[in-house]
Amino acid sequence: MSTARDIMSKKVVSIEPSVSAKEVAKLMDRNNVSCVVLMLNEEPYGIITERDLLSKITAHDKRSSEIKAEEIMSSPVTLVSPGTPTDEVAQKMIENKIRRVVVVDGHQPVGIITVTDFVKHLNSILEDFDDYKKDLYQSLIDEYDHWKG
Repeated sequence: MSTARDIMSKKVVSIEPSVSAKEVAKLMDRNNVSCVVLMLNEEPYGIITERDLLSKITAHDKRSSEIKAEEIMSSPVTLVSPGTPTDEVAQKMIENKIRRVVVVDGHQPVGIITVTDFVKHLNSILEDFDDYKKDLYQSLIDEYDHWKG
């Protein structure tokens, strides 16, 4: 049985909730990530995604330098441990209608799981089936990785 540890992306970028949304966007760009975890008292407090920046700032013509990160974050953050079975992670994502979960060891973020991580995971599982179109799905993953940076 696979676990969160097996499919998570290990690159976690975190920031304090008091910084501006503009700083969040710069940090995401610099680190080539689609989300950042906001930390308060050394624990995950919220999450900001590219979609949050678009829907809560750009779409409303707000100035990102004047908006604090905590004003646009999603909270509470859905957390799982590295040993959480992937089926349970998927169920949490579906139930909470979210695209990302933060993997924590204690209170420290050690990874992020996205819907894309599940696609990659399913690709590796399905490789064993005779009628599986591996090249097609691998191309899809490669294309995503190319545009991701």
